[in-house]
Formats: sequence, structure tokens, C-alpha cells
Amino acid sequence: MANYRKLKVHEVGTDTYIDYDANFQRVPCACSFHPNNDLCAISYDNGNIRLYSTFNDILKLVKEFQCHSQCIFAIAWISDRLLCATSGDQTTVIYDIETGNEIDVLRGHTMSVRSVCKLYYSTNVLATGGRDSIINIYDRRYSKKQGALYPISSIACAHISSTALQKSARKDTRSVTAVEFQDEHNLYSCACADSALKVWDLRYTYSRLNTTHMPKPKRMFCVPIDDVKSINRLAGFSDMKMDSNRMILFANCTNSKIYQFDLHEDTYLSSSKIPSYTGHRVGSFNIKIALSPYDQLLLTGSSDFYSYIYRVSLYNKKISKSE
Repeated sequence: MANYRKLKVHEVGTDTYIDYDANFQRVPCACSFHPNNDLCAISYDNGNIRLYSTFNDILKLVKEFQCHSQCIFAIAWISDRLLCATSGDQTTVIYDIETGNEIDVLRGHTMSVRSVCKLYYSTNVLATGGRDSIINIYDRRYSKKQGALYPISSIACAHISSTALQKSARKDTRSVTAVEFQDEHNLYSCACADSALKVWDLRYTYSRLNTTHMPKPKRMFCVPIDDVKSINRLAGFSDMKMDSNRMILFANCTNSKIYQFDLHEDTYLSSSKIPSYTGHRVGSFNIKIALSPYDQLLLTGSSDFYSYIYRVSLYNKKISKSE
């Protein structure tokens, strides 16, 4: 599928918001819009989060607070007041944006936490994915231990093959770059060096680190084998997003394609033909994607310093391209 529009990063336009502070020279790492108002949360490499109002053409700083001591890799809104942030300090913290107070600390990873999502109709159930290739499931209704919440369920070695694990699980760690709930029973995950999206049945108790009993996903969605051969490294995914109906999944692959998976299908084999969007470049696992509220437009970053907007078409695979 051809791209709908291409935007230069930081290009000034009529709908562009600009924030400049000579005394605040930090790298933005993640961005998330409030689900019900005009607030936009942006996290930075120093562990700070800034809240901006986008109501007018002038971007207005509303509040700033420190969440972590290290870079914040992902943020997600839990409710109108609660914001969740993951970090390189191996924790996930939930903050009250009204007071700036820390509400919950989520522990259980042994390396940096790279992704987070919540069950879309709940403010209590969350999932995180880490550089340690562990997926943790949390329920905020459970009691805290030593002032922190610990996983009610974990999937270790979620994206490590048994062969790689036997050699060295530590050296072949595959970071979980994104997690997405489809419903309370099904969790999707992707990793930086695994060409398969995996679906986990949360009703099942998965084994901890074990060289003979690897966690087995409910099903997998594989990148076409010809597409994998086209790149000179392990294929993986930098990000993924579900549509509002939780039945279409968009996954940004390191071969510079965004694949559109129909979750009505039981599985996608390596020989399957999968609709895809091309035009952008994925040269980093920091390249993220986002869907518009009504699932009409798909936005992605790119390693060529442009942002690309694709018009989502569920059935018609041929669309026009405009600059």
C-alpha cells in the first residue's frame, strides 16, 4: 500500500505545535494523548514527563514532574488522572497527574521495561514487556509487597528460541518491543529479533525459565519468508497497534513494512500473503506507529527523519500517493 502523506519531522505547518525552551534540551522518547481531553503527555530521556495542552495553536506546558531517574521508553494512560511510565530502571510507575504523586510501582523485570499497555476496559490490569524477554501481567487490585506490585503472571523467554536459550539466554535476549491486549484472555506481543507475532492465552500458567519447557503461544502470525530474506539481519518488530474493534493488528517490521493482520484468521504462516504499507524506513526499534481515533489514518516514524501517514484501507490495497 502506498503512503498517503509524508511529513518532514519538525517541519512547521499550520497544524504543527512548537515548544522551545533553551534551558530544557532533552530528547523526547514517547508520546501519548489523553483519551478524553486535549492533553498530550511527552516523556524524556531524563525521566521527566511533560503535560501539554493542545487546545490552541500555541502548545502550552501544563505540568512537569519526574517519574524515573532514567529514560522513559513508553507511557500509557490508565484513566483520566493516572499515567503509566516504563523506564530503564527496571520499573513501571503509575502517577496521578493532578497531584504529581506516585500511586503504584510495578516490579518484576530484570532489565529495562520497553513497553506497556492496559486492558482497554479496565484501569487495573496491565501488561509490560522488557529487554529481558519477559512479559509481566499485573492487577492493581492485588496487595502490594514491600510497597510495590508484582506480577500475577509472567511469561519468561517469550521471544527466545529453545536453541538460543540452551546456548545462552543472557546473550540472546530479545527485547519485547510491544504488548497489546485483545481481550482479558488474549495478549499479543512482538520483539526486536523475532519475525513472529505471538498470542498468549492468559488463562494458562506459563513456565518460568526452563531449557526443556519453553512457553508455547496460543498461535503465531509470521512475516512472509520472502520478506524476511530481503534483509541482512534478523527480522523483528519495533511496534504494533490494534484498531478500535480489536480485530485488525498493524505491526511495524524491521524490513520497513507495516503489516496488517486480520485477527479473524486463525494463523498466518510464513508463506501467507499479508497486506502491507511501504515507503518509510525502520532502522531503529524506536520507530513507533499510531492510529487515528476512527482507524482511518496510520502514522509512523521513519529513519529518514520523515513521518509517514498512510490511509488505512481494509480491503482496497491500491491507493494513491501524495506528498
